[in-house]
Amino acid sequence: MKFRLRTLMTLSLIWAVFGNMLPAQIRSTEISGPFDYIPNVAQRQLAVLGDRMRVSGKELTIYTGEVVDANGNRSPAQVIHQLPGLVRLAGFKPGQAVVSFDGQRASGVISSDDELLLETFVMDMPEGMLASIQASAAVRLLGSGFGPDPRNTPKYGGARYDIFDVTSAVRSRSDRVTRSRLYYFDSLTGLLQSTRYYDRSRPTPVKLETRFSEWRNIDGSTYPGRVDRYERGQRVLSFIVNAITAAPRLQPERFR
Repeated sequence: MKFRLRTLMTLSLIWAVFGNMLPAQIRSTEISGPFDYIPNVAQRQLAVLGDRMRVSGKELTIYTGEVVDANGNRSPAQVIHQLPGLVRLAGFKPGQAVVSFDGQRASGVISSDDELLLETFVMDMPEGMLASIQASAAVRLLGSGFGPDPRNTPKYGGARYDIFDVTSAVRSRSDRVTRSRLYYFDSLTGLLQSTRYYDRSRPTPVKLETRFSEWRNIDGSTYPGRVDRYERGQRVLSFIVNAITAAPRLQPERFR
Protein backbone atom coordinates (compact mmCIF):
# COMPACT_ATOMS: atom_id res chain seq x y z
CA MET A 1 0.00 0.00 0.00
CA LYS A 2 1.35 3.37 -0.98
CA PHE A 3 1.13 6.17 1.54
CA ARG A 4 1.66 9.82 1.02
CA LEU A 5 1.83 12.74 3.41
CA ARG A 6 1.60 16.22 2.06
CA THR A 7 1.59 19.62 3.71
CA LEU A 8 -1.78 21.29 3.41
CA MET A 9 -0.95 24.27 1.21
CA THR A 10 -4.53 25.14 0.32
CA LEU A 11 -7.87 24.93 2.04
CA SER A 12 -9.50 22.79 -0.65
CA LEU A 13 -9.52 19.47 1.19
CA ILE A 14 -10.78 20.78 4.51
CA TRP A 15 -13.23 23.06 2.67
CA ALA A 16 -14.74 19.97 1.04
CA VAL A 17 -14.91 18.14 4.36
CA PHE A 18 -16.24 20.86 6.62
CA GLY A 19 -18.20 23.00 4.19
CA ASN A 20 -17.99 26.76 3.90
CA MET A 21 -15.48 28.14 6.38
CA LEU A 22 -13.13 31.06 6.57
CA PRO A 23 -9.35 30.64 6.29
CA ALA A 24 -9.06 32.28 9.68
CA GLN A 25 -10.71 29.24 11.19
CA ILE A 26 -7.67 27.12 10.36
CA ARG A 27 -4.97 28.03 12.80
CA SER A 28 -1.44 26.89 13.39
CA THR A 29 -1.02 27.39 17.09
CA GLU A 30 1.47 26.10 19.56
CA ILE A 31 0.41 22.93 21.29
CA SER A 32 -0.38 23.85 24.88
CA GLY A 33 0.73 20.51 26.20
CA PRO A 34 -2.08 18.00 25.45
CA PHE A 35 0.19 15.25 26.78
CA ASP A 36 2.33 17.11 29.30
CA TYR A 37 1.48 14.79 32.18
CA ILE A 38 2.13 11.36 30.74
CA PRO A 39 4.03 9.28 33.34
CA ASN A 40 7.39 7.79 32.52
CA VAL A 41 5.85 4.34 32.17
CA ALA A 42 4.04 5.49 28.98
CA GLN A 43 6.58 7.94 27.58
CA ARG A 44 7.78 5.47 24.98
CA GLN A 45 4.25 5.01 23.63
CA LEU A 46 4.03 8.79 23.28
CA ALA A 47 7.45 9.19 21.67
CA VAL A 48 7.00 6.58 18.93
CA LEU A 49 4.10 8.55 17.42
CA GLY A 50 6.63 11.20 16.47
CA ASP A 51 6.54 14.88 15.66
CA ARG A 52 2.79 15.21 15.44
CA MET A 53 2.54 14.75 19.18
CA ARG A 54 4.79 17.66 20.07
CA VAL A 55 5.04 20.23 17.27
CA SER A 56 2.50 22.72 15.98
CA GLY A 57 0.99 22.35 12.54
CA LYS A 58 0.35 18.59 12.71
CA GLU A 59 -2.40 18.40 15.31
CA LEU A 60 -4.98 17.37 12.70
CA THR A 61 -4.67 14.11 10.75
CA ILE A 62 -6.89 13.25 7.77
CA TYR A 63 -6.97 9.55 6.91
CA THR A 64 -8.53 8.90 3.50
CA GLY A 65 -9.28 5.36 2.39
CA GLU A 66 -12.07 2.82 2.32
CA VAL A 67 -14.17 0.90 4.78
CA VAL A 68 -14.81 -2.81 4.31
CA ASP A 69 -17.77 -4.32 6.14
CA ALA A 70 -18.17 -7.86 7.42
CA ASN A 71 -19.55 -8.97 4.05
CA GLY A 72 -16.63 -7.56 2.09
CA ASN A 73 -18.51 -4.55 0.74
CA ARG A 74 -16.24 -1.55 0.16
CA SER A 75 -16.94 2.16 0.14
CA PRO A 76 -14.88 5.37 0.39
CA ALA A 77 -14.36 6.61 3.93
CA GLN A 78 -12.49 9.24 5.84
CA VAL A 79 -11.33 9.62 9.43
CA ILE A 80 -10.34 13.04 10.73
CA HIS A 81 -8.55 13.00 14.07
CA GLN A 82 -7.37 16.01 16.02
CA LEU A 83 -5.29 15.87 19.16
CA PRO A 84 -6.02 15.09 21.87
CA GLY A 85 -9.21 13.25 20.79
CA LEU A 86 -11.57 15.04 18.41
CA VAL A 87 -12.91 12.79 15.65
CA ARG A 88 -15.05 13.04 12.51
CA LEU A 89 -16.05 9.89 10.59
CA ALA A 90 -17.50 9.96 7.08
CA GLY A 91 -18.39 7.04 4.85
CA PHE A 92 -18.96 4.52 7.62
CA LYS A 93 -22.75 4.87 7.52
CA PRO A 94 -25.15 4.77 4.56
CA GLY A 95 -25.68 7.95 2.63
CA GLN A 96 -23.91 11.10 3.73
CA ALA A 97 -24.35 10.52 7.47
CA VAL A 98 -21.42 11.67 9.60
CA VAL A 99 -20.53 10.72 13.17
CA SER A 100 -18.30 13.07 15.13
CA PHE A 101 -17.01 14.09 18.55
CA ASP A 102 -15.87 17.64 19.29
CA GLY A 103 -14.13 16.86 22.55
CA GLN A 104 -17.25 17.49 24.62
CA ARG A 105 -20.18 15.83 22.91
CA ALA A 106 -20.96 13.51 20.02
CA SER A 107 -23.01 14.32 16.93
CA GLY A 108 -24.79 12.03 14.49
CA VAL A 109 -25.02 9.15 16.97
CA ILE A 110 -28.40 7.42 16.73
CA SER A 111 -27.60 3.82 17.72
CA SER A 112 -25.33 1.72 19.92
CA ASP A 113 -23.39 0.75 16.79
CA ASP A 114 -22.70 4.43 16.17
CA GLU A 115 -21.46 4.80 19.74
CA LEU A 116 -19.08 1.87 19.36
CA LEU A 117 -17.85 3.12 15.99
CA LEU A 118 -17.01 6.52 17.41
CA GLU A 119 -15.49 4.97 20.52
CA THR A 120 -13.13 2.95 18.32
CA PHE A 121 -11.45 6.08 17.01
CA VAL A 122 -11.75 8.20 20.16
CA MET A 123 -10.69 5.71 22.81
CA ASP A 124 -9.03 2.68 21.20
CA MET A 125 -6.33 4.59 19.32
CA PRO A 126 -2.97 5.13 21.08
CA GLU A 127 -3.90 8.82 21.32
CA GLY A 128 -7.03 7.71 23.15
CA MET A 129 -5.01 5.89 25.77
CA LEU A 130 -2.70 8.87 26.22
CA ALA A 131 -5.62 11.28 26.47
CA SER A 132 -7.21 9.10 29.16
CA ILE A 133 -3.96 9.00 31.12
CA GLN A 134 -3.60 12.75 30.72
CA ALA A 135 -7.08 13.11 32.22
CA SER A 136 -6.03 11.09 35.30
CA ALA A 137 -7.36 7.68 34.29
CA ALA A 138 -6.27 4.70 36.35
CA VAL A 139 -3.35 3.12 34.49
CA ARG A 140 -1.20 0.06 35.18
CA LEU A 141 1.59 -1.48 33.17
CA LEU A 142 0.78 -5.15 33.59
CA GLY A 143 4.17 -6.13 32.28
CA SER A 144 6.58 -6.07 29.37
CA GLY A 145 7.61 -8.68 26.85
CA PHE A 146 4.50 -10.84 27.25
CA GLY A 147 4.34 -13.88 25.00
CA PRO A 148 3.46 -17.57 25.09
CA ASP A 149 4.71 -19.65 27.98
CA PRO A 150 8.23 -20.75 26.93
CA ARG A 151 7.58 -24.12 28.53
CA ASN A 152 4.89 -24.73 25.92
CA THR A 153 6.46 -22.92 22.95
CA PRO A 154 10.24 -22.98 23.47
CA LYS A 155 10.93 -21.93 19.87
CA TYR A 156 8.45 -19.05 19.76
CA GLY A 157 9.81 -16.16 17.72
CA GLY A 158 6.70 -14.04 17.31
CA ALA A 159 5.72 -10.68 18.74
CA ARG A 160 5.82 -9.88 22.42
CA TYR A 161 3.75 -7.23 24.09
CA ASP A 162 3.85 -4.51 26.70
CA ILE A 163 0.32 -4.45 28.12
CA PHE A 164 -1.36 -1.46 29.76
CA ASP A 165 -4.60 -1.64 31.72
CA VAL A 166 -6.40 1.71 31.58
CA THR A 167 -9.74 2.39 33.25
CA SER A 168 -11.57 5.57 32.30
CA ALA A 169 -14.89 7.01 31.19
CA VAL A 170 -15.73 6.85 27.50
CA ARG A 171 -15.43 10.50 26.58
CA SER A 172 -17.54 10.25 23.41
CA ARG A 173 -20.59 8.78 25.18
CA SER A 174 -23.18 10.95 26.89
CA ASP A 175 -23.50 8.47 29.76
CA ARG A 176 -19.70 8.46 30.26
CA VAL A 177 -19.73 4.73 30.91
CA THR A 178 -16.48 3.49 32.47
CA ARG A 179 -14.49 0.76 30.76
CA SER A 180 -11.26 -1.06 31.49
CA ARG A 181 -9.17 -1.53 28.34
CA LEU A 182 -6.07 -3.56 27.69
CA TYR A 183 -3.70 -1.91 25.23
CA TYR A 184 -1.20 -4.31 23.64
CA PHE A 185 1.95 -2.56 22.39
CA ASP A 186 4.63 -4.36 20.42
CA SER A 187 7.58 -4.67 22.80
CA LEU A 188 10.08 -4.19 19.96
CA THR A 189 8.59 -1.13 18.25
CA GLY A 190 6.41 0.42 20.96
CA LEU A 191 3.51 0.64 18.48
CA LEU A 192 -0.05 -0.29 19.43
CA GLN A 193 -1.18 -3.65 18.02
CA SER A 194 -4.60 -4.08 19.62
CA THR A 195 -7.02 -2.72 22.20
CA ARG A 196 -9.27 -5.20 23.99
CA TYR A 197 -12.23 -4.76 26.33
CA TYR A 198 -15.81 -5.81 27.02
CA ASP A 199 -19.07 -4.03 26.33
CA ARG A 200 -20.95 -4.80 29.53
CA SER A 201 -23.95 -2.63 28.68
CA ARG A 202 -25.54 -5.56 26.86
CA PRO A 203 -27.42 -8.41 28.57
CA THR A 204 -24.42 -10.63 27.83
CA PRO A 205 -21.00 -8.90 27.83
CA VAL A 206 -19.45 -8.75 24.37
CA LYS A 207 -15.72 -9.00 23.79
CA LEU A 208 -14.46 -6.16 21.58
CA GLU A 209 -11.08 -5.70 19.97
CA THR A 210 -9.54 -3.08 17.69
CA ARG A 211 -6.39 -4.06 15.80
CA PHE A 212 -3.87 -1.65 14.31
CA SER A 213 -1.41 -2.61 11.60
CA GLU A 214 0.59 -1.42 8.58
CA TRP A 215 2.18 1.35 10.61
CA ARG A 216 4.20 3.87 8.61
CA ASN A 217 6.60 6.61 9.63
CA ILE A 218 5.98 9.56 7.36
CA ASP A 219 7.77 12.89 7.66
CA GLY A 220 8.75 12.21 11.26
CA SER A 221 5.37 10.97 12.45
CA THR A 222 3.95 7.46 12.76
CA TYR A 223 0.42 6.50 11.69
CA PRO A 224 -1.59 3.26 11.41
CA GLY A 225 -2.44 2.18 7.88
CA ARG A 226 -5.19 -0.21 8.81
CA VAL A 227 -7.76 -0.46 11.61
CA ASP A 228 -9.83 -3.63 12.12
CA ARG A 229 -12.73 -3.95 14.54
CA TYR A 230 -13.77 -7.29 16.00
CA GLU A 231 -16.79 -8.33 18.05
CA ARG A 232 -16.94 -11.79 19.62
CA GLY A 233 -13.81 -12.65 17.67
CA GLN A 234 -15.38 -11.82 14.30
CA ARG A 235 -14.25 -8.93 12.13
CA VAL A 236 -17.07 -6.42 11.70
CA LEU A 237 -15.24 -3.71 9.75
CA SER A 238 -11.87 -2.64 8.44
CA PHE A 239 -10.66 0.84 7.62
CA ILE A 240 -7.86 0.72 5.03
CA VAL A 241 -5.88 3.94 4.62
CA ASN A 242 -4.76 5.13 1.19
CA ALA A 243 -3.53 8.63 2.04
CA ILE A 244 -2.62 10.61 5.14
CA THR A 245 -2.60 14.39 5.41
CA ALA A 246 -1.29 16.39 8.36
CA ALA A 247 -2.69 19.87 9.03
CA PRO A 248 -2.95 22.52 11.76
CA ARG A 249 -5.69 22.23 14.33
CA LEU A 250 -9.26 23.35 13.72
CA GLN A 251 -11.67 24.97 16.10
CA PRO A 252 -13.68 22.26 17.95
CA GLU A 253 -16.97 23.54 16.53
CA ARG A 254 -15.88 22.35 13.08
CA PHE A 255 -16.40 18.80 14.36
CA ARG A 256 -20.07 19.37 15.19
